[in-house]
Amino acid sequence: MRRISTVFEIILSASLLVVGFYMLQEGISSKSTSTPAILIGGAVFFTVGAMTLLAAVRSILWHRHMLRQSMPKHELDTPAPGHDPG
Repeated sequence: MRRISTVFEIILSASLLVVGFYMLQEGISSKSTSTPAILIGGAVFFTVGAMTLLAAVRSILWHRHMLRQSMPKHELDTPAPGHDPG
């Protein structure tokens, strides 16, 4: 279940980053009275997208680290089944 939510987090963060960047670009090029609101909204979307992406990547790396540590090291030192060392 965690893997599905991590993929969802990555998709969500990518779309938030794109929307935030688009809003920032529109706010810079716009000369309307709502320019500050567009810039603030774009900055918020961009920041939340970056934070969500960072959390998802850290989660993926942590899970990989935990999976590597869960493998017993003594299995690497034993010969393959069916091979007699003597």
